[in-house]
Amino acid sequence: MAIKRRHFLGWLTATPVMLASFSGQAFATTEPLYASASQGQDGQYYLHLFNLQAGELMRHPLPERAHQITTHPELPWLFAVARRPGQFLDVIDYQQKTLIKRIQCDADSQLCGHAQISADGQWLLTTEQSMHREFGEIVVRDIHQNFNIAARLSTYGIGPHELRIGTDQHTLIIANGGIQTDGRVNLNIDSMDPSLAYVDMHSGECLEQVRLAGEFHQSGIRHIDLSASGQVIMAMQYEGHPADRVPLIASHRPGQAIQPLALPDDVHSQLQQYGGSACFDASGHYAAVSAPKGNLITLWDMQAGTFITALRVQDGCGLAKTQQPAEFLVSNGLGRLYRLNAQTRQRQLIKQSTDFSVHWDNHLASLAVS
Repeated sequence: MAIKRRHFLGWLTATPVMLASFSGQAFATTEPLYASASQGQDGQYYLHLFNLQAGELMRHPLPERAHQITTHPELPWLFAVARRPGQFLDVIDYQQKTLIKRIQCDADSQLCGHAQISADGQWLLTTEQSMHREFGEIVVRDIHQNFNIAARLSTYGIGPHELRIGTDQHTLIIANGGIQTDGRVNLNIDSMDPSLAYVDMHSGECLEQVRLAGEFHQSGIRHIDLSASGQVIMAMQYEGHPADRVPLIASHRPGQAIQPLALPDDVHSQLQQYGGSACFDASGHYAAVSAPKGNLITLWDMQAGTFITALRVQDGCGLAKTQQPAEFLVSNGLGRLYRLNAQTRQRQLIKQSTDFSVHWDNHLASLAVS
């Protein structure tokens, strides 16, 4: 399909069509809402919506395993993105508990597990990889026009994964894992080229692209988060020798080099070369990076760029900020939820979470925390 760039840019510069506003308070609670993909005890895959007071509020069946859940800024919609190399994206009205749309990507493409919605609620952006294109793509779909594709923007790298929309609402920040794949088989481990790319959403121009030092080219940049001040935190997965001492967590600010964050040797060895989700807290001062293979959540002072501690959560991967500074909600593959605090260095099991009877997937979304 040809790029409909002129149509897309016209909409970007026009006055946004504002949609009716909804909130999670339709569930008669002021508690923050959270969403995650899961697998039930029945083997079925689901999207869950819940809060920590009332428990489960919605369980929507999915055709296959999903990865990230993201939310619409104005409508009561959740977007469940298929895990790579899946091809579906479900749009669900969580108030009506109905499927709005099941989007299928092109037959020669695969979704890379992540999506974002523009602040005006019009554009759905997904990371995708086509077998016929050298680089990955950001596929831009017009929510107002039945999710039709409006533009395709290069990610300037292979194997894009998580993306964020910059604080200026025009810059896309993309984690390119650097791995060429066939399904879930890695094909180019020896020549991996991971990068963090900043792409102009209007023109598709690459504004900046940064990499780790060449000897660390097998540290694939997979998951990122963005603070209100524009700082990026990165969680990486290393594809080289299991005993190598390489960066697994790093930060970046535009115009600077990537700054690897130092881990104590005994903690680094436990992570098994695998960083999971990355998440800033509500203040932007602290961050958490999960390591599900190592059963640890690492906590960081991002202003100082220093390691705080690592707290044990078996198979913990999903991370979301809460309304409290320094606090994170963590989900794990055993169906548990925990509160972690970077200041007190404490972990608290949320007892209600033992009632969900699911295996949480890798990512956790917060709906009501700005």
